[in-house]
Amino acid sequence: MITTAQLSSETWNEFESLMQTDNQCNECWCLNHRKPAGCAKGSTAKAEMLALTQRASVHGLLAYENQSCIGWIAIDPMSDLVGHDLQSTGKKDEWSIHCLFVKDGFRGKGISSLLIRAAIDYAQSKGAKLIPAFPIPHENRNRFPPNEAEFSGRFSTFKKMGFNSVGEASEFYQRMELFYG
Repeated sequence: MITTAQLSSETWNEFESLMQTDNQCNECWCLNHRKPAGCAKGSTAKAEMLALTQRASVHGLLAYENQSCIGWIAIDPMSDLVGHDLQSTGKKDEWSIHCLFVKDGFRGKGISSLLIRAAIDYAQSKGAKLIPAFPIPHENRNRFPPNEAEFSGRFSTFKKMGFNSVGEASEFYQRMELFYG
């Protein structure tokens, strides 16, 4: 059975272990859309993410199977994000799914869908009415190194979860939205 828990000081060690299983995660530490371009990398990024987590300035959920952390999804108010490809409507009730990672060996088993559903529920509990995501369409995936395009999630998975495409966010990304009136 897969369970989820919010990232916090209490779950930091599991998050840390998960990020260290992937070279790209171990470089970014999910700061890509939290800090301006060219932000800290590696151990400096890890320290910054830990500080944000300790201040409860980070929103995101971890996925567990048998008490082992196997996945991560970041969802934050758009007003807290500065990412290079994110386009906000400026509404305070807009939250964005901006990072998704499932540990190698657990992909293709529905973990992404479970994390997306949990993130939607979490954001709605915080008052979200609009949830954008910025996946890379299948035809653009080959423009990235292997697995790098996975961090924004798959277009087909967001579509299956009820998100609608509203156009290109950049030359690489599609903007998809889930709206709750």
